Amino acid sequence: MREVTSDQPKSATVTVALAGAERRMTEETYAKANGLSQGEVGKRFAASGVLRCPGGASSAQVTGARDVITTVAHAFRDACKRHTSPDKCIFEYYLGAEKRIIPLSATLWMGTCDDAAPRQGSVDWAVAKLRFPADVTPYEVYEQSETLVELERVLAVVGYDIEATGKTDKDGPFNKTIQECQIRDVRDWQTFETNCEFEFGASGSALFRQWGRRMTMLGVVFGDHHDQEYCPRGGCEFKSRKWSSLFVTLRGEFKDRLLAAVRQSAAR
Repeated sequence: MREVTSDQPKSATVTVALAGAERRMTEETYAKANGLSQGEVGKRFAASGVLRCPGGASSAQVTGARDVITTVAHAFRDACKRHTSPDKCIFEYYLGAEKRIIPLSATLWMGTCDDAAPRQGSVDWAVAKLRFPADVTPYEVYEQSETLVELERVLAVVGYDIEATGKTDKDGPFNKTIQECQIRDVRDWQTFETNCEFEFGASGSALFRQWGRRMTMLGVVFGDHHDQEYCPRGGCEFKSRKWSSLFVTLRGEFKDRLLAAVRQSAAR
């Protein structure tokens, strides 16, 4: 297994097949495919953005309240080493064509790392606070227990995909990407696989269940399996532990910490 983003906190290291790039839709492509206006889609997914810390970037999203974001722990730490202080990081998002930048506060919650299993995906989550609220609608959290359904169609939204066409910055081309995929191989209540395909910067991106126009968050991507012996040229179908993406479920301590931060926020 390789993480979608690499060690403390650098750019991503995963390689994805061309078929994955074709599956990953920009906001414009998603709008056309679903008969929506680009403005409507941009507003709907405005909560997804880029988390920039010293040395690299990953995806994150405003969740539950306008000053709370969710992402992965390895955006801030390498294995069980001392983590980067979040107040050295910024969150970027777009409001229409305008880029907004918000510094993070020093408040951070992460899964407890075990030295005996430092790469355990079930603890690879993080909840952080922004210094001031983002001007977006936060993604919704369903407060009751979620049940993961094998083969259920879900929606993955990546805030930082440097291979997508669109906006550019000093780190090269990037944009949001959106893809429909399926929950696969629910191994336990903490982690699961999907047939989503990701690229550089996707760690921390959210997966959503959809009921009509309502979206509720199921978890965040923390890594992938891209076995080159199984698929030397890319473009392969899902195979558990061979060709898949890995998510940590929004349950247990992850969900408890998030809901506590949301309840304490005055910016819902």
